[in-house]
Amino acid sequence: MFSIPQGPAKQSANDAINVFSGRLQSATLLEDRRNAVLGLRSFARQYPASVASGSFRDLIGSLGKDVEDVDTVKVVLETLIMLFSPDESSPEASDELLLWMADEFTQRQDNITILLDLLETGDFYSRLYSLQLLNAILSARAERTEECIFTAPLGISRLVAVLDDTREAIRNEGLSLLTYLTPHSPELQKLVAFENAFDKIFNIIKTEGSLSHGGRVVEDCLILLANLLRMNVSNQSHFRETGCVPKIAQLLDDATSKDEEDGELAEWAEVQRNRNIYALLAVLRLFLVRGGTGAQANQASFWQHRVLHKVLDMAFDHSTDVQIKSEVRDA
Repeated sequence: MFSIPQGPAKQSANDAINVFSGRLQSATLLEDRRNAVLGLRSFARQYPASVASGSFRDLIGSLGKDVEDVDTVKVVLETLIMLFSPDESSPEASDELLLWMADEFTQRQDNITILLDLLETGDFYSRLYSLQLLNAILSARAERTEECIFTAPLGISRLVAVLDDTREAIRNEGLSLLTYLTPHSPELQKLVAFENAFDKIFNIIKTEGSLSHGGRVVEDCLILLANLLRMNVSNQSHFRETGCVPKIAQLLDDATSKDEEDGELAEWAEVQRNRNIYALLAVLRLFLVRGGTGAQANQASFWQHRVLHKVLDMAFDHSTDVQIKSEVRDA
C-alpha cells in the first residue's frame, strides 16, 4: 500500500500576518504594497489585534503615500474599517484595541487631515469609507477627534459639503457624522451653521419627502438641526436672519395637509410621520426657552410667519396624534 506524503504544515495566521506586515513596511512598488494590504484585509476582522499591532501605522502611512491610487486607497480604508469593526466572535476584539487605534489616528493631526482630504475626491468609496472611518474614530475618542477636525484646514467645510452629495449612502454617512460631532461644542456648531448647513438640511428634508412622506433620514436631519440650535443664541439668530423660519412654516403646512390622492398612510409610515413632526416641534421649543436670550425675537419671527397659527391648527386637529398634541400644549 502506497503512503501519500503529507504537504507542508499550514502556515499559521500570525505567520501570514507577519509576512504581509513586513511586505507593507518594506515594499517600494505600489502594486506590492496593495497586495500586502489585500493580504492583511483577509485577516482584519478575525485577528484585529495581530493585524493592528504589526501594520496599523503603515496602513495609515499608505493613505498618504498612495493617495493618488484609488484602488489602493480603497483597500486600505476597507482594512482600517474592518479593524474598527471586527467579527464579534474574534478573541482579539476589545474596547482597549479600539481606543488604542483611535489614539494612533488622533495623536497626529495629519492622519485626520488625510481622511478629510479624501472627501475632496469624486470617488465613491474614498468618500464613503473616509466618513465611516471618521465616525468610528469619533465614537472611540470624541473629544480628540473633534479637536482634529476643528483644527484641520477646511475640515468642517468639507464635512458640510458632503450633505450636497447626490449619492445617498455618502450623504447619509455625512449626516450621521455631523450629528455625532455637534451636540456639545458651541464653536463647532457655529462653524457648521455658517457653512450654509441649515439650507442643506432643509434641502435634504424636501428631497426625502418632507415630514409626511419622509423616512428616518428626515428625522435625522431634524436631530442635527436641534444640535445646531440648542442653547446657541448665535445660531438661532443666524437661522432667523437667513430666512429659515418660513421653511419651518412650510414643513408645518406639509405636516397638516391632506393629500387625498395618497389615501391612508401605511401604519409604519404614519409612525415615522409622527416621529418627524414630534422632532420638528422639539426643534421649535429650543427657540422658546423661558427667559432665554433671543426668545422674544424668536417669538416675533414665529408670529410673523404664522408658525404659532399652524401649530395651534395642529393642536386642535382631531386627526393629530395624542402625543403630538401633548408636545404642542407643553410648548
